[in-house]
Amino acid sequence: MIHVTQPLTRQLQEQPTEKIEFQLVTDMINEIYYDEKEDQSIIDMYYKNLPLDDFSNDNLVSELTELLTRTHNPQLSYSTSRKALHSWVDLREDGQIKSIYSGQSLNPSDVIAQDKLLEDAAIDQMIQVLSKDFGVLHEHKNILIESVLRSLQFNIEHVIPQSWFEKRHPMVGDLHHLFTCEKDCNSFRSNIPYYDFEDYKPGAYKEVIKSFCGKRDGNQRFEPENGKGEIARACLYFLMRYPDEIIQEKMSLIDIDLYKKWHNNHPVSLHEKHRNWAIFKLQGNRNPYIDFPELDFT
Repeated sequence: MIHVTQPLTRQLQEQPTEKIEFQLVTDMINEIYYDEKEDQSIIDMYYKNLPLDDFSNDNLVSELTELLTRTHNPQLSYSTSRKALHSWVDLREDGQIKSIYSGQSLNPSDVIAQDKLLEDAAIDQMIQVLSKDFGVLHEHKNILIESVLRSLQFNIEHVIPQSWFEKRHPMVGDLHHLFTCEKDCNSFRSNIPYYDFEDYKPGAYKEVIKSFCGKRDGNQRFEPENGKGEIARACLYFLMRYPDEIIQEKMSLIDIDLYKKWHNNHPVSLHEKHRNWAIFKLQGNRNPYIDFPELDFT
């Protein structure tokens, strides 16, 4: 059983303006960072009806997809997932959170406060614009708010870009592919596919290097500075959970061989195990690539 150095309950008390709206999140925030024994029991129970030792079973991947889909309950809104991500899911052992691309440590209370200010300002502006038509505002308020929030640039990265699935629910709020990412790196990556610049030669093509974030070749390719293993396993999860949700014109940007390479070269971290454990408690499903990194589900 591993404990977090500084419980987030203490940090949230230092930031009175932030209110965590999802009760499960507040229930989870305590000093236990990761309970390996409990998590192993959950893993055994979760996959107990699947033939994970029989890869000759042609139906295994489809059965995993069915399991991930059936147990994905509740399907969180993007707003709720943002709060859960920064307050608990993406926490490190030292009580901080790290940007997935740069590895920069961030104080979760500061990130929560920054995103809250952005959210409040956007919602206030929307309400002012629509206040002349009270009927529309009253009837569709929650839908409009969620739509506004999806368009804002928070300190969060969808490793499968939102534009690839048209910002649709439940993908937009699925915590398994959401990570903390400061806005500069988020903007720098944009919706560019991942890449490995193994044979890079200066002058061969235009390359942009953003300090600590990674490398980018125009709008074509992006290699992150950090987080390759976590990114790869999150992408592979997405493809298993949502095999038909990426729009056709973006399918060519998927690079399963690259994801498998990063997955194999970068072992599962304690942070990933914590995330998988926490996300299971929040939205009911798991990432098989974290639970069984030695198996090839592709």
